[in-house]
Amino acid sequence: MKEVTFKRWNVKTSFSFLGYDFTLRTVKSPHTGKLARKCMPGASKKAMKQITQTVRDWRLHRSAGQDAAQLARRYNAVIRGWITYYGKHWYRNFSYRLWSVLQSRLLKWVKAKYRLGLRAALHWLSLLKKKSPCLFAHWYLLRATNT
Repeated sequence: MKEVTFKRWNVKTSFSFLGYDFTLRTVKSPHTGKLARKCMPGASKKAMKQITQTVRDWRLHRSAGQDAAQLARRYNAVIRGWITYYGKHWYRNFSYRLWSVLQSRLLKWVKAKYRLGLRAALHWLSLLKKKSPCLFAHWYLLRATNT
């Protein structure tokens, strides 16, 4: 009898639903520790573009008359909402993207408010983070970094 072989198609299937992209991702099984490919949700590219555009529309660098506590009071509720909604699944990828967008805008605000260069603004922001680490909601996303 002739042995029948089947060709396995490597089809990349993905779809978007409610701001999440469901696509094949490599995950580690908590029980066996082995890597497996599963269809897992993550923040969609469209949602991340919308978040980035919203942060840009805030125009933080134009708020040079306000201090950091006022900015935190104004924007932390929105940031916490994003973290709560999108941070449930595929956390590392989302958290780095959100952190980098918000941190770059805060850096631009520090440069405009205190008229500092890039390195001095980074230093000022790192000192502020050490002084009050819970001031901005996104600062706990990447705990291992200094800035």
